[in-house]
Amino acid sequence: MEFIIIFGMFLIALVLVSLAAWNNVMNINKSTIDFEAARILNLAGNRMNTAYLEGDGFSIGLVIPEKIGNFNYTLDIEGNTLWLAINEFSYSKRLLTSDVTGNLSKGTNSIKNLGGGLVIS
Repeated sequence: MEFIIIFGMFLIALVLVSLAAWNNVMNINKSTIDFEAARILNLAGNRMNTAYLEGDGFSIGLVIPEKIGNFNYTLDIEGNTLWLAINEFSYSKRLLTSDVTGNLSKGTNSIKNLGGGLVIS
């Protein structure tokens, strides 16, 4: 009988340790996604803002990764806001202009300032 009680307590302790470890792993994954999303938004937003501020005729390249970790994501521009959506989370960055033609795609992009408006190709 004593063995069964000690074994039961051991199993309960093992389950609690496993749950705590699982929670830490999930927090690390979420933090990694948050960090990468912010990095991509800052990179893209800063390049677009630089092209806008440099004026007519300026062109700059931008390479956007295919995935964040193992997850697909989307980048959209609405007005003067750049949106990144991944799983059930959305992240945003303000742009200095809402005069943007085209949309960012994964891989290599070219951002050009033509007459004060940005053209993405």
